[in-house]
Amino acid sequence: MSSSELEPPLEPGSEPGELASTVVRGAGLASAGFVMTQLLALGFFVVLARLATPADFGDLAAGTLLVNIGLMFTESGMLAALIHRKDRLEEAASTATVATALGGLGMALGALAVSPLIGALFQSSRVGDIAAASAGLLLLRSLVIVPEALLQRRFSFLRRVVIEPFGVLVFGISAVVLTANGLGVWGLLLAYYISNFADVLLSWSLLRWRPRLRRASMAMWRELVRYGRWGVASSALQAAEQQVPVVLLGRVAGAAPLGQFRYAVRMEATAGAIVVQSAAYVLFPALARITTDRDRFQDACLRSLRLMAMIGFPLALILVPLGVPAATIAFGEVWKDAGYAAMVLAGMTAVGTLISFASEVLKADGRPDILTRIRTVTLIAASLFMVLLLPFDLIGICAGLTLGAAVGATYAMVAVGRQLEIRALSLARAALPAGFAALTMVATLTPLEFLVIDASAHETAIGVVLLISETLLGATIYLFTLRLVSPENADELVLLVKQLLTRRDSSHADQPPDGEPESPPETEALSG
Repeated sequence: MSSSELEPPLEPGSEPGELASTVVRGAGLASAGFVMTQLLALGFFVVLARLATPADFGDLAAGTLLVNIGLMFTESGMLAALIHRKDRLEEAASTATVATALGGLGMALGALAVSPLIGALFQSSRVGDIAAASAGLLLLRSLVIVPEALLQRRFSFLRRVVIEPFGVLVFGISAVVLTANGLGVWGLLLAYYISNFADVLLSWSLLRWRPRLRRASMAMWRELVRYGRWGVASSALQAAEQQVPVVLLGRVAGAAPLGQFRYAVRMEATAGAIVVQSAAYVLFPALARITTDRDRFQDACLRSLRLMAMIGFPLALILVPLGVPAATIAFGEVWKDAGYAAMVLAGMTAVGTLISFASEVLKADGRPDILTRIRTVTLIAASLFMVLLLPFDLIGICAGLTLGAAVGATYAMVAVGRQLEIRALSLARAALPAGFAALTMVATLTPLEFLVIDASAHETAIGVVLLISETLLGATIYLFTLRLVSPENADELVLLVKQLLTRRDSSHADQPPDGEPESPPETEALSG
């Protein structure tokens, strides 16, 4: 698969049809790559569920607390700043390479220094040892930020269709071999190191660009930080939102419920996150190119919201009826609690589609400061709900996250409406038909599964067939309801599917638009 086939260049000012074609094609490639990655990961975690215990996964989640927080800091600021950058890209990319590498090294040393505090927080010396051993992941992850940003801004989907699936494959094979030989949580951690090292090598190999260190400068670093600081702040808040339940569960309930929580999150990532990850990957760079044409920008945002809702809502909410049987059949009876947690988290993933939409729109429009406010509201609301519902342990934590995400999504839609000067009613009309159809699917399928079918009570093969049948039935109910309440939305969804399935001729994108000069030689490799 050649690089040129995956990264059609598209300059600012290109025709609407060209941008729409690239975005649809890109979303299709990103979705295919993400689905492949998630299916690979799910397959390996099915095996790992029988080789490692919930306590092993819980200790790993607790021990990598600092790593997960640090990754959010190292990734978002420079990543967003490079994607949004419109000039002096060679200098910016070289500067970002140096900055992210030094930042990753500093954060790795800092995580190593404070790792004993993590052990004390969770009252476990084993967790403290894991925290110290995992610190180096911060350095490895920082080394792929620049390649990831440059591939994304040029609409190259090598990361989605090659790099990420390969990383999961490397992790899965390593983790299965190591845990099968009795290494438990240490085998899982070592597999993460092997996977991240492979990610670094493959990312730089496929980028076809190398930094020029003499082009790095403090002046450019300050420019990047000036834009990226809001991304860092937003990511810090998002990291806190993701790690607060880890702290609460690990401290109060113990390692096993925390392991169940991590598997529930894995199930959600396999379902509703497909549209969030795939669409977000192309929305930011695509929308950033048309912000000066406000009418076109508004129309593109509304269409993006409709399509994200139509795909994201049903994919997320299907786990309300099917979460428990899916977890039990795939991972074993010991992971049944993860299925109940996934049922509750389905609502968080659904409304998270709206927050993801708002995030990409606001970053593209140069207003990441508003995104920081959205993350603040979400974090405060989720934390309050989680503390109030903590007596219900795992289910209470998941319910708190879902309620907090609902509050954040509501605020996000209000903020986006004000920024885009779009009436709240127009935004609601874009998302409500899909929401109603998805809830109808849930209301029909849930009692059918729990009162009649009970797929997990059957033999594994029969249970799998029943799950597939229920999924197809749910899709039929959803599409039929969507057709009834909003025929135009249903037609738009069908058109999108046809576009994704149709091989499009992208040869026209290989030439710059009329009147646009060729890229200078020094930036050609960066701008695509």
